[in-house]
Amino acid sequence: MSTEYGNIPEETIDAVLTQHDIVETVGRHVHLTKQGKYMKGLCPFHSEKTPSFTVTPDRQIFYCYGCGMGGNAIKFRMEIEGLSFPEAVKIMAEEAHIPFQSTSGKPESPQDRETGRLLQAYEWSEKFYHFLLKNTEHGRPALEYLRGRGIGDKMIDQFGIGFAPDRWDTLVQFLDKRSFDLTEMEKGGLISAKQNGEGYVDRFRGRIMFPIANRSGKTIAFAGRILGEGHPKYVNSPESRLFNKSRVLYNFGQARSAIRKQRQAVLFEGYGDVIAAWEAGVHNGVATMGTSLTEQHAAMIKTTADEVLVCYDGDNAGQNAALKSIPILEQAGLQVKIAMLPPGVDPDDYIRSNGGDRFIRQVVEDAASTTKFRLANLRRGHRLTEESGRVDYARAALPVIAALTSPTEREVYLRELSSEVDVSFDSLKQDCNLIRQEQNRPAPGQGDPGPVYSDSKQGGRGGQYGGRGRDRGDYANKGGYGKKGNFGGGGGNYGNAEEDFFPQERRARPNRDLLPAYQTAERRLLFLMLQDRQASDYVEQRLGNEFNLPEHAAISAYLYAFYAQDREPDSSRFISSLQDEKLEKAVSAIAMMEGPREWNEQVLDDCIREVRKVPQLRGIERKREDMMRAEKDGDFLLAAQIASEIIALERQ
Repeated sequence: MSTEYGNIPEETIDAVLTQHDIVETVGRHVHLTKQGKYMKGLCPFHSEKTPSFTVTPDRQIFYCYGCGMGGNAIKFRMEIEGLSFPEAVKIMAEEAHIPFQSTSGKPESPQDRETGRLLQAYEWSEKFYHFLLKNTEHGRPALEYLRGRGIGDKMIDQFGIGFAPDRWDTLVQFLDKRSFDLTEMEKGGLISAKQNGEGYVDRFRGRIMFPIANRSGKTIAFAGRILGEGHPKYVNSPESRLFNKSRVLYNFGQARSAIRKQRQAVLFEGYGDVIAAWEAGVHNGVATMGTSLTEQHAAMIKTTADEVLVCYDGDNAGQNAALKSIPILEQAGLQVKIAMLPPGVDPDDYIRSNGGDRFIRQVVEDAASTTKFRLANLRRGHRLTEESGRVDYARAALPVIAALTSPTEREVYLRELSSEVDVSFDSLKQDCNLIRQEQNRPAPGQGDPGPVYSDSKQGGRGGQYGGRGRDRGDYANKGGYGKKGNFGGGGGNYGNAEEDFFPQERRARPNRDLLPAYQTAERRLLFLMLQDRQASDYVEQRLGNEFNLPEHAAISAYLYAFYAQDREPDSSRFISSLQDEKLEKAVSAIAMMEGPREWNEQVLDDCIREVRKVPQLRGIERKREDMMRAEKDGDFLLAAQIASEIIALERQ
């Protein structure tokens, strides 16, 4: 049976997931180590020092216990490269030589329709701003300013540069006349709501507009530069459904083919640098947008390049930013070189003063290694004409050289250092070797960390895991599910039932708050339903979508529909059918849970009973509140009547 997701045939999505193994896909961006049947690594979507990012090869999904990001191989590519679902599937299909053809047999989802409207609005807004710059009196001062900066009409057209007049509602009127929903446009970052909440105003006014495109070349945001002096100099579109500045690089869409061909990207700080370099013949240039380089930026570059040339401004801020970029790029598996610009000069200024040919020869082609750059940066802070300055520089430079793994490289830099500081090569080499020994010595306590968890006998009172008063029922004592006591009895809490059923989650998040019993029961039901179609059928007949958490109810409904299409249990493919980020994360977390996959009717009935208790308990709580109000009002007859109703409900 054939179905479609977002107008992409199910067969195409299945083929993409089959051809793109989750471990291989994630492994291009994350260093993974095997831990049992899992692969663990540092999450690329948030900063962390202890790995909480987990890949499960047998289920073909990933999940981060730190930030909650999860999904299959398609979802990973979407997040790491800033792609939409269709874009990710198309790129992955092309990489695996799978025929890709979108069809129009099924209506788009509401999210896809909203995304399509926003993309259309941004495209029209870009053309509107561009027209205003080149063809109106409003744009004349901006046009003269750009030409004075060396940006001629050819580059203005190439990069779609425009101008937003210094008026309150120019774009608002333009969009409104074309029947765009202004509330939707405000959510998408094109316009702003008035402070009194009545109507909308232009977000950008009196600014030169630089369109920002995604990797497919579609405009998804703007950067507005103030005309003349003022603060802030640049204003970006706010983050939206389309735009996340930590995952978007300026000009990546245009530069991608050149980057792929040369296997190198040139990384700039500003829009003007990229444009000036393009006119000079450097077509593989990209830039961050008023934000520091992120792991996502580096991962995005890694998809098409092996090497990055960092070409930041020659001032202290630019050089410090270049230093900070090196470990991020290297961690992504990229070779790194640094352009050595004169102090205080940015690439745009250099090109306008010296010409494009000289920029390519002396800046791009003569880029320095990261070690040479680090040493040059250190050298700036020391006076080598003074003995104390040479000694201090040598002390600062030796750890940089000692960190090199190649003996040949170390010798080359030590000989250069020897000449610079007038100290013998042998003395420097001896000091370098001592530093290497110190660098490679294990830190205290890192020799053998031993087992993460102590023996069960050391767990403390109340059970194997040390939780006092936990009631795990027959599961803890007999290694299976009993008829009673599975959930801690009597309408109370699971205790730490979820952690005991699913030790993987306990190890990953030992300090997290315990879930209420009904939530854990719902998660357990969904976990078993994901593994077994018969379990899903059983739950559908007896519980339907009467889950207490809305997201669990939604997941169950999607799962019933998934199996109704004669699909076999497959967490990865089920996630692709959702196309809802919140639900994708929830399913990924549930699918990653550990515990027996076997089930029987008693197990499911116990869970269902726990889920159904919640409305009853809430009803009892509401009646208690009614009883207290009746007593407060002096209506003791009504209070007694309600009390008898509460007793009857509790007996049920």
